[in-house]
Amino acid sequence: MKKMIFTLVLAIVSSVWMINEASNWCMPSVRTVTNPWIEVNGTFQAEGFPCEPDEECPPCLTIVLVTSNKTYYLVTDDGQLIEQLDTIPLGTKASVSGIPFSQGSYDYIQVSHIETDQKLPSLCDEWNVLEISNVTCGYCEEYRTYNFHLTTDTVIGGLLYSQLIKDGAYKGALREGNNRDIYCVPSGCSQEYLLYAFNAQVGDSLKNIWVGGNSSWIPDVRSAIVSEIKQTTPRTIELEVHYYEAPDAYEESIRNLTWIEGIGMPFGPMGAECSVFNGCADSKAKLLLCAYKNGEQVYTSATGEQYGCEYNYNPDTTHTDTIPLYSRDDSGSSTVDPVDPNQIYATLTGDKLTVHNNTGAQVTFTLNNTSVNNIAARVRANTEPVSFTESISVELSENGIYEILLTSEEWNYSVFGTINYVRSATTITKEDPASTTKKVLRGTQILIERGDKTYTLTGQEVK
Repeated sequence: MKKMIFTLVLAIVSSVWMINEASNWCMPSVRTVTNPWIEVNGTFQAEGFPCEPDEECPPCLTIVLVTSNKTYYLVTDDGQLIEQLDTIPLGTKASVSGIPFSQGSYDYIQVSHIETDQKLPSLCDEWNVLEISNVTCGYCEEYRTYNFHLTTDTVIGGLLYSQLIKDGAYKGALREGNNRDIYCVPSGCSQEYLLYAFNAQVGDSLKNIWVGGNSSWIPDVRSAIVSEIKQTTPRTIELEVHYYEAPDAYEESIRNLTWIEGIGMPFGPMGAECSVFNGCADSKAKLLLCAYKNGEQVYTSATGEQYGCEYNYNPDTTHTDTIPLYSRDDSGSSTVDPVDPNQIYATLTGDKLTVHNNTGAQVTFTLNNTSVNNIAARVRANTEPVSFTESISVELSENGIYEILLTSEEWNYSVFGTINYVRSATTITKEDPASTTKKVLRGTQILIERGDKTYTLTGQEVK
């Protein structure tokens, strides 16, 4: 085997150093020509300039990579790498590739590549966003969950950004500044906007902010004033946005916008893709379900609590179940008879319960979730008595055993039915993205399928 021999050649160290005027940090001018190439993992920190006792020392700090056994001072002539170092917050874990060498009392790496563990330290790196179509049609809405995530880096205008991808489609590029401020270049645009400023204070006036939109619709935002910071967990930053809705608009509009610290907007990481204030012309709504950081779920919205971190529902393809209904003599008799389905019948399509009445009578409908113990959930699940003639529909959201009650002044009996309901959303956890939970109907019994196992509503496994 041929033995490889490397010769170490060092440049002469002088009293000249490279100074980054914007950040007031400097870099040693010492360089190497040849040496073995390595890749090391560590954390970015700031140290005093590497000076020997008899050398003039500049009054500035320099960036170092602290590993488990060494502290490497970083040197490079690459302008893009210098810009990248200028935007990486101290404390960030990273992998640095380059040529190592020693000079005097110090160890150096002549850097060729930097890969950080965290794309944006102050912001999540993955989001699940629920898109609801046909929101104005009434009980025919379609639900689909989209995944946004940060992926490979890209350089725009000499600055390093992380690309934002929505289900494989490029949506823009994000980078972080030095004060927990996040900037974006939306897809189809060349201008950079301020996306978030998580260290903003009440009364601050922010310029050039991004509130949502796309390359063909960008609102003319004049300013955004931080009106309130709520000490929720995480904190929420309320802004009063002054803008012009269209280029030819004469009157300034004022709307409110919310930032969730470290998470983003209630509509997703870059807001709504149409007018964030006036809604979408295509009858669509977008709501953030869950957010993740380094593979761990760190946030669940109120919508996520209701639907889970992934929910997909299409009323055209969802199976319809018929709910058995029975009549009961109101005179006090215990006689119970099945109801003629040609007269009255109930169906469950996905999460939508519908009662159809062909008797011509005015009917009062009441629905109660008899298995809910939590008072707030019971209020959400139950309905007040409602009168109808032909049909009535209600969307279920709370799991449980529901009792349907139908009465009419024209009847001498009441109609009732019972349904064991399990929300039809599919929940996917980060630990096992393939795991699913769904409701199935076998005969008149509703069961829960989780993976390759089947359970009753009380949790007993069905063999």
